Amino acid sequence: MEKIDYNSVKRKIERELCVTHNQHPKFEKTHKGFNISACCEAFQAKIVKKTETIMADETKVAIEKMLSKAFR
Repeated sequence: MEKIDYNSVKRKIERELCVTHNQHPKFEKTHKGFNISACCEAFQAKIVKKTETIMADETKVAIEKMLSKAFR
């Protein structure tokens, strides 16, 4: 079974920069999923929305890989 590439998600998230505080968020994978730490609530909300989109894309890629292998 294909897995979600959390390293790719981490790189994309930690690349972002808070325009107010000039800091990057911190992405940590946990046994229950992941955790994102940011410098302020506004930036946290923005990063969470972006993470939802990125995770949806990564999930889609993992499913497509799984299905392509299943129907060979």
